Amino acid sequence: MTIRLCGLALAAIAACGLGAAAAQENAVDTGLTIGQFLEDAARNHPRLEEARAELDAAEARGRANSRPLYNPEFEGEFSDSEDDADDSRSVGLSKAFDITNKRATRAKGARSAVEAARFAYEAEKRAFFAELLTALADYQASKRLSELAAQRAEVAREFSSIADRRAEAGDLSKPERLAARLSLSQATAEQTTARTEFSEARQTLTALVGEVMPAWPVLPDPPAGAPSLDMTLVRRLPELRAAEARADALSAEIRFAKKARIPDPTIGAAYGREGDADFAGVRLSVPIPVFASGQAEVDEARAERIAAEQAIRNQLRNAEARLVEASGRYAVADGTWRAWMRDGSDVLEEQRRVLDQLWRSGDITAVEYLVQLDQTYSAERAGIELQGSLWRAWIDWLDASGTLNEWMETL
Repeated sequence: MTIRLCGLALAAIAACGLGAAAAQENAVDTGLTIGQFLEDAARNHPRLEEARAELDAAEARGRANSRPLYNPEFEGEFSDSEDDADDSRSVGLSKAFDITNKRATRAKGARSAVEAARFAYEAEKRAFFAELLTALADYQASKRLSELAAQRAEVAREFSSIADRRAEAGDLSKPERLAARLSLSQATAEQTTARTEFSEARQTLTALVGEVMPAWPVLPDPPAGAPSLDMTLVRRLPELRAAEARADALSAEIRFAKKARIPDPTIGAAYGREGDADFAGVRLSVPIPVFASGQAEVDEARAERIAAEQAIRNQLRNAEARLVEASGRYAVADGTWRAWMRDGSDVLEEQRRVLDQLWRSGDITAVEYLVQLDQTYSAERAGIELQGSLWRAWIDWLDASGTLNEWMETL
């Protein structure tokens, strides 16, 4: 009877089509490339709309800061008294003059600020793409794990049902019947866990995209081998270039603060009539920086510039360390995955062949078969998890190296 039980379960597990590569056959082709999928998800996404609004604000400030510092001022005076000789009327026009060309300095700082905002937007967009790709990889892995758990639970359920009937007929021992029930309980619990994790992964992906899609695009296999450790890639990272642009803007603020210490003169002209006499005059005024010399503003700008330079150094070190770590992690994940594909798949096939021979010859019991079944399932699950880890490592390297957009163009 043990032989019959094992044979039925083995046939069922073979029909499930276990194998990491086989699970890809169930993927649905959406007709979208990965690049199109990412761009569609990014369109009108609140996270990127916020970053885009900040860029628009920086550009508006840039336009405002490129205009002249001072507007002309109109002055008018009128007084009336009982004695016409004391009546007076006058009009005047005055304007302060930017003698140190602070306008050009401010405009240059504004251009650097706009450049920083533009790079910050690019960095935010790349980070969003990386998060979305990671969510897609987690979704695909959890989906396959959920399907595998469902297949295993179905096999365990069928096995347990037959075991109960045969035990009642006296053809199966009590320990083997209990083992079948225990295997079913374990499989059911694992199926529930897998379903929960799949639901969470789907919810995360849907939240990022903003809509429920009828089908999701399938990630292609990552390239084999260790990725590049070219540190010049780090220098091209938009977040680092944004920090450098912000430092340039602070340098412009230093120059502006220095120039602001030199007072700008105001020149005006007036024409009027006082009593019966007309008059015209020119007025010149220059602020005297006795109490507010502007040195504190210069010191503040210098300190902020030093802080920005140190932040760039720290950011560069962290980015280089992240690239090294991401490269190493991907190399390990890739080697492990390739080894599993090379050896693990063959082992699974050999396992099925050996199990088939053993149940046909009656050399294994139901308990022994269940142990072998668990090993087969665990190996298959490990393969799926390895591929998921490989994808997360690859996406992390693409993000760390700033080459995600270039990779998308190759798909």
